[in-house]
Amino acid sequence: MTTAEPMTARGAHYTALIEAIDHQGATKLHAGEREQLLEAADALLFDEPESRRLLRRAEELIEALETSERWSAESCDQLREHLYGCDASPAVS
Repeated sequence: MTTAEPMTARGAHYTALIEAIDHQGATKLHAGEREQLLEAADALLFDEPESRRLLRRAEELIEALETSERWSAESCDQLREHLYGCDASPAVS
């Protein structure tokens, strides 16, 4: 596997995350929540120092979306999958 392949796969997860967020639309996700998810994805994608903290916050947000039934469990699982897919680390906490 070349160095570019992992980044390409992570970029694909980032794009899929944006598509999943946009598919749900503003009626199911507030602007601040969208920003929070994208901030975590950016930090993971570029392996920024605060990525773990932002990931935990994003996980809490996704859990709240699911618990409140604003988003379905399936949609939340897709968010998690794509968010984790942005991570440069092999394992996610």
